Amino acid sequence: MIGIHDSPGSFSARWIEQCQQKGISFKRLNCLSTDIIQQCSGVRAVFWHWIHENVPEQLVARQIIAALQETGVLVFPSVLTCWHYDDKIAQKFLLEAVAAPLIPTWVFTDRDEANEWVARATWPKVFKLRCGAGSSNVWLVRSRTQAQTLLRRAFGRGFAARPGYLYDARTRARKVKDFRDMWRKLLRGPQSLITFLQMRNGLPRQKRYAYFQEFMPGNAFDTRITVIGQRAFGYLRKNRPGDFRASGGGLPVYEEDRIDKRCVEIAFEVAEKLGTQSLAFDFLFDAKHEPKIGEISYGFVASMVHACNGYWDRRASWHKGHFWPQDAILEDVLTVLGDRDKRESLLSL
Repeated sequence: MIGIHDSPGSFSARWIEQCQQKGISFKRLNCLSTDIIQQCSGVRAVFWHWIHENVPEQLVARQIIAALQETGVLVFPSVLTCWHYDDKIAQKFLLEAVAAPLIPTWVFTDRDEANEWVARATWPKVFKLRCGAGSSNVWLVRSRTQAQTLLRRAFGRGFAARPGYLYDARTRARKVKDFRDMWRKLLRGPQSLITFLQMRNGLPRQKRYAYFQEFMPGNAFDTRITVIGQRAFGYLRKNRPGDFRASGGGLPVYEEDRIDKRCVEIAFEVAEKLGTQSLAFDFLFDAKHEPKIGEISYGFVASMVHACNGYWDRRASWHKGHFWPQDAILEDVLTVLGDRDKRESLLSL
């Protein structure tokens, strides 16, 4: 028996469909319920695709997952997979701890130390908030004066965790494919507004820290590598028109021959060191054309991974086809459960 947190717009629909088709015993869970530990009685694995835009999940998912793991239940995502999700500060220290090739990054929680660093630094740099996706909460800082202005705000009134409702409206309009797509988006408008207001009002303002990252000039795109178990899916994301940012721009390139295989190898190595079940990496290239990691995320858009023409395995062999990442996650977790059963059977002999 496995448990699935059934949530609209998440991976759960595909997991439930696969369980029904393959005869896998499952039950629907509400992982946000006060009795979630009791709900999981008799459940051997829990699947919960929680997302940063859901305020209750953002606030308690990490803690509930840690508690579930203490009961011996196998959880996707595991603590190691998601504790650093939507937290760029956590990612900076984690990647440095495993000697991953991170873009040079500086985090300050002391205003005087931050001001001293700004006085010595060269420009431009990239300023980010610890939370946010799709290139939100990211600014290119071109001068010391601009950096000092951001520091005054960062250590003063701070920033909203979610940008304004009309943020990136031009990009969203550009993504509209046809009239039917536009109509669907309009119908989702009220729910999108509700989600926005929940995020805007439910998450604390970002203040009392500053996060800077080295600017990597000359990159017309970034490289997104998503590692799920022994599979690595990759595609390029072209920068938005007239912008240095790629994430969220809706301009993917699915030509596997254009993927620098060093990114694939680094992603596999780092995922193994971190012990993650699935992890997406964003790569840029420095002045010496060496790949550097900008951010990592357990969360990603399933349809974009499915659109890849195949994946590389750990031996760099190419497997052609279109694969749903939800299926790969389900398969990996069930394999771990099977391995547990084999070990327990051997120990009982």
